[in-house]
Amino acid sequence: MQTTPYHPQMQDMLAAVTDAMLTGGSVDRVLKQYNLPRQEVAVFLTLITLLHRTIVGVKPSRRFAQRLKQDLMGAPRMGVIGRIRYLPPRVQIAAGVALVAGFLLLARRRLIADAHAETVREVEPAT
Repeated sequence: MQTTPYHPQMQDMLAAVTDAMLTGGSVDRVLKQYNLPRQEVAVFLTLITLLHRTIVGVKPSRRFAQRLKQDLMGAPRMGVIGRIRYLPPRVQIAAGVALVAGFLLLARRRLIADAHAETVREVEPAT
């Protein structure tokens, strides 16, 4: 295989050849513009063709697109966890304690209501 000499415009030429191949344009016209013989870039043409056949376009999910937009735009996430994440550690701990305490109060209230309903059921048949 012959070594290809470095061309200052190699990237531009490869981009133009790729665009021509993907749009169905004339690759020979691009090679003429850059004054290159086809044999010198044959390896690149094969590689571009193989990549075009192999790489398949994928549509990103809506969730990914929204997160990417938020990350790129710098918009803060509006979720509760996102808001708590950027708070100071003491405030995070306090929020966690408040969350656990609230859960325990709700559970206790339900247990008391269940116990009260059971005692009412026990008292009713006796009368």
